[in-house]
Order: sequence, then structure tokens, then C-alpha cells
Amino acid sequence: MKIKIILIQIVLLCPFLGFAQKEKKEHYIIHGQIDSMPQGKQYVYLSSIVRDQEFHTDSVLMKDGKFTFRGRVDEPCMVNIYINVPGRKYPATMKLFLENAKINLRATWDKSAHEYVKNLKITGSKVHEENEDLFDGAMKRSGRDKIREAYLEAEKRRDTAQMQALTSANRSALELYTKEINDWIAANPHSFATLRYKSMIIPPDEAGLDKFEAELGQMDSVLRSSFLARTIYADINEQRSRLKIAPGTMAIDFVQPDKDGKLVRLSDYRGKYVFVDFWASWCVPCRAENPHVVKAYNDFHKKGLEVLSVSVDDKREAWLKAVEQDQLPWTQVSDLKGWENSASRSYLIKAIPANFLIDPSGKIIASGLRGDNLHKELERVFGNIK
Repeated sequence: MKIKIILIQIVLLCPFLGFAQKEKKEHYIIHGQIDSMPQGKQYVYLSSIVRDQEFHTDSVLMKDGKFTFRGRVDEPCMVNIYINVPGRKYPATMKLFLENAKINLRATWDKSAHEYVKNLKITGSKVHEENEDLFDGAMKRSGRDKIREAYLEAEKRRDTAQMQALTSANRSALELYTKEINDWIAANPHSFATLRYKSMIIPPDEAGLDKFEAELGQMDSVLRSSFLARTIYADINEQRSRLKIAPGTMAIDFVQPDKDGKLVRLSDYRGKYVFVDFWASWCVPCRAENPHVVKAYNDFHKKGLEVLSVSVDDKREAWLKAVEQDQLPWTQVSDLKGWENSASRSYLIKAIPANFLIDPSGKIIASGLRGDNLHKELERVFGNIK
């Protein structure tokens, strides 16, 4: 009777034991150790974790060079493990293709190393090993790893002749490297490493995008429905949108209020060359670029150039103060909605300064013109200054 009760209890517990094992598999644990780490408290950060269909960041305190992260991911994802370094602009960073598994990481702290860490060794993640085989393996099989090492040594010696020879050798090895990559991708269509590689090679043209999208549609259903795949499809759609504002296409019309509240349309400039400049008062590179735009305006305005500046500011006072300080004489517009500015959203502005040169017919003829390149393009359009 006692044996029968025990057997019944075991049977009843089986589903819960199975569930517990499943739950255990759905979590990751990262044991990290960084040798020669300076003494003292130091936080380690884990970023770009895909959990609940969003990106997350975690942090733990490192003690004696050791740290442990615990959590879960929805799917394998490339994450950054980084440590802030006092006096250094960028943190020390290590990349890991994270999945729900027990993972061990070991490295050595070395300030002379590029990322302040060297001898990085990661075990326990199958997809990380696949990703290493894809990229590092292709580097080794093509010989580009040795060429890179030799180039860095020649660079230290300032041996320009050797550097040129190695650059030529690298071009030759690149063909083999590309073949190795393509062969690996063809042999491993169900790997997340393959999907991540595809996320890095979004085609620039419509025909390429159509073919690329069709190839994605042939991939494993798990990959197609992943968070990473959705970001790739979003990138495809964005690239298609960018093609609509590429040189050779008609500019998208927009309307924005000027400093007096008068509505100004881009189409008001039809029949003239207009340089549309996206900027902001708080943007240091924009402010540094303004003198170049002022010079271009002074040199080419009499020949027919107009400038229309669109600010992504959200504070009227700061915007107008910068206009006065930089002595910008042309029309300034802004809806003062910051990055939600309707014109900047139409032109997919995610970083500034950004600009478009539009001809009298309303066609975009150039974009991203800065410094001397702006002057050279205007000389091409209007002829040399006389």
C-alpha cells in the first residue's frame, strides 16, 4: 500500500517536474571572470537583451573580477557585456550571442588592448559558437586574420610600403572570405547566426530588397517569426522609404511655421535650387557646419540658391538664439516638436546635420553634403564662382 501511494505521488509530480525542467532550460546563467581586473567595486552591464519582445539592460556588481548574470531571453540575441572605464570615452566591451543556457566567459583585463580586454573565451552557447565559426572561421580560412595582424604591426612601425602591400593582399583575400561566408550561410539556413548576418546586409535597391525578402520568406518558421526577423522586415520597409528620398526622386513636400508663425511649404521654392538643412541649436556638429552653409549661401545665393533650415528643436528660445548667434539670414522653420518634427519624420531624419539639395523641378539631386563637399557640389551645379 505504501509503495502504491509513493508511485501515485511520483506520477502526480511528473508534470511539475517536467515543467520545472522546461523552466530551467528557458533561462540563462552567465558566469564571467576577468583576470587581472583592478581592485574595487565595478558594475558590469548586459545590454540588448531580447525579453518580452523588447530590448533590456541588466547590471551586476563584479567582485574580484567575477560576475554572474541570470535571466531569460525570448530567442538567441547578440548582446554587449560592457564595463565603464574611468577616463575613457567608451566602455570596455565584449560581445556574446546569448541564448538560454549555462554560459562561461573568461577574459584578461589589459589596458593596451583595443577593448581593454583580451583572450576572450566564451563557452556554453551553441549559437555563439556558430557565429564565431561563421565570421572568425571565415577570417581564418581566407587568411584575412593573419593579414590584419600583420597590418597592425606594420602600422605600429609606420611601414607604409608594407601597409600598401597588405591592403592589396586583403583585397585578394576578400573574395575567398566572401565565398566562405556564403558557403556557411548556405549550409546553415536554420541558424540564428545566419539570420543575424542577413540583418547586416540589407540591399540598397528595390530589386535587391524584393529578392532579399523572398529569401527571408523561405527560412525556417521559427526564424521568420522571431523578434530579429521583425527588425529586419522593419529595416527593409525603412530602406524602401529611403529610396523615395534618394537622389533622383521627387522631394516630399512639407509645411512648417517660421519664427513668426507663417506657414512655409517646401513647394514654395519650386523653380529654384533649395538646400534643405535639418539641424538643432543643441547639435554641436550642426553648429560647426553652419559657417560652411553661410559661406555657400553668400557665394551662390545670387546665382539662384535658396536655403531652408528645419530645426528639430523643442524650445523656441534656444532655437532663435542659435539662429541669431550663427547669423543665419535665410528662412528658418520648426514645429518645435523635437525629433517628432513632421518634416524630419517625412525625410527619416535620425541624426543631424542632414540635408538635401533640390533642383527647380523639385527633384532631389544630392544629400548629406558637408564642408567642402557642399561647395564642390554647388560649383558643379552653378559653375565656378567668378
